Amino acid sequence: MDPKDLERLTERIGKLEAFNRRLSRAVVVLLLILASAVWMGQKPTTTPQKPPTTKPAQKPARKAAAPTTPKVVEAEQFVLRSASGQLLATLGMSGGGPTLRLVGPNGSERAVLGLDATGTPRLVLMRPDGTQPITIALSADGVPKVEVAAPDKAVARLTVGSQGPGVGLVDPTGVVRLALDLDPEGPAIAFIDQNKVTRASFNTIERGPNLVLFDDQGRSRMMLSVRPGQAAFGIQDSKGDVRLGLEVRGETPALALYGPNGKPTFVR
Repeated sequence: MDPKDLERLTERIGKLEAFNRRLSRAVVVLLLILASAVWMGQKPTTTPQKPPTTKPAQKPARKAAAPTTPKVVEAEQFVLRSASGQLLATLGMSGGGPTLRLVGPNGSERAVLGLDATGTPRLVLMRPDGTQPITIALSADGVPKVEVAAPDKAVARLTVGSQGPGVGLVDPTGVVRLALDLDPEGPAIAFIDQNKVTRASFNTIERGPNLVLFDDQGRSRMMLSVRPGQAAFGIQDSKGDVRLGLEVRGETPALALYGPNGKPTFVR
């Protein structure tokens, strides 16, 4: 081998060694990369867990707001029923005016409060059979009236007018049979027959008590009166003229008989 060949060989060997060194370094780097990849692939994957949900503390429930109450309710009739559907009361128009009716367990009206077409108020309390034992009313001119009725429709009536209070006892036919009035001059009682004729009256007008008896025509026939220092008794004819008079004035009695013309025929 000549010197030139040896030089070329040495040069080739040097290049080959340099290539081998570069290759070795590349292999080492590649091995490191592969090892890292394998290590990373074998590392267990952990799924990140969500932090435990903490249930927020419950706020105290707000009290439900009360429903708004309407200021005005309009209707032609209101009906009140029980939970079972039984009719208990009605409020509506009746007889030309507003009327409140209260109904009892048997379905009959037990109380009625209302106004009639003229605006007169009236309160009626009823028995289960529908009869009206108590009635309270106010007339159009402002006179109050209270009536208490018996089962046979006889009535005790109380009124208070401009002249004072009055009490009337009414028979089942509707005729006032006894009337008691208290006017500015004093109390007065009238006894009335079934024909509406006053048969007797007692009053305290004209400064003293007076008793008057009437015939069936309503004519005064007998009088008894007492005045300060005087008492008198008289009998009248059918025309109302006094025919007999008896009087005690002070301590002195007197008796007189009168003729048809009103002149005394006997005096003692």
